[in-house]
Amino acid sequence: MSEPILSCENIEYCEGDSCLFKDVSFQLNRGQRAVVLAEPHRYATTLLKICATLTAPTGGQIRLFGRTLEEMDKQDIYEVRRRIGLVRRETSLVSNVTILDNVSLGLQYHEEIDREEAHEQVADLLRQFELYEDRFLRPAQLTFEQRRLAVYARELAKKPQLILLEHPSLDLGERVYGLLLEIFKTCSIEDGCAFLVSSIKPEVVKHWGEWVLIFDKGRCEHLEGDQFDHAGYRTSMRGRGAQLSREWRDQ
Repeated sequence: MSEPILSCENIEYCEGDSCLFKDVSFQLNRGQRAVVLAEPHRYATTLLKICATLTAPTGGQIRLFGRTLEEMDKQDIYEVRRRIGLVRRETSLVSNVTILDNVSLGLQYHEEIDREEAHEQVADLLRQFELYEDRFLRPAQLTFEQRRLAVYARELAKKPQLILLEHPSLDLGERVYGLLLEIFKTCSIEDGCAFLVSSIKPEVVKHWGEWVLIFDKGRCEHLEGDQFDHAGYRTSMRGRGAQLSREWRDQ
């Protein structure tokens, strides 16, 4: 079996005397897809940032593409980040350039590919995301869904091997979300991309979850996708919300 793309061993993240989570362990192999569900969702966001090397864990060890962060220098980490695609809710486009340049910026500035060739390389990707006809428009001229698709296209232009996504289903219509799922499914099957997806919607496990991590008050549970009870999880979260509401009223 090949080396896992991502491996987390007893990861913890603490702020002062308070720990968001401890003893989180999992690994992602080529082509695997996994979901992180957390209450509060900040736990999942922090874990994604740790996996993207943007936040350092306060304990445990993270291994990317067979190497620990301690084994890497700054240049090594830069190269690793080029192999990771990260899309968070606040990820946005550059407002004063076209969609064509937005999607190809990484190729132009990080891969040092000239502008015309970079445009050619992303043309098929823009067609897949149904953005080719609007490639010369700027973000403000597109719909919200088109802008989100352009953000995803920009990350895929890097040809990442590990893709970290925060709330990919939020605010997207059924047809556009289906398009996104189909593109990422192709990436997973044909290119061996591994996905770690965080969400507040348990239904995403049906599409993304070969396995799922559930964070609850700092505890972490690891389940196979077919063992996850979507309805039970949603009922539990509703009960938690009602309890918090009562506690707030009683204060």
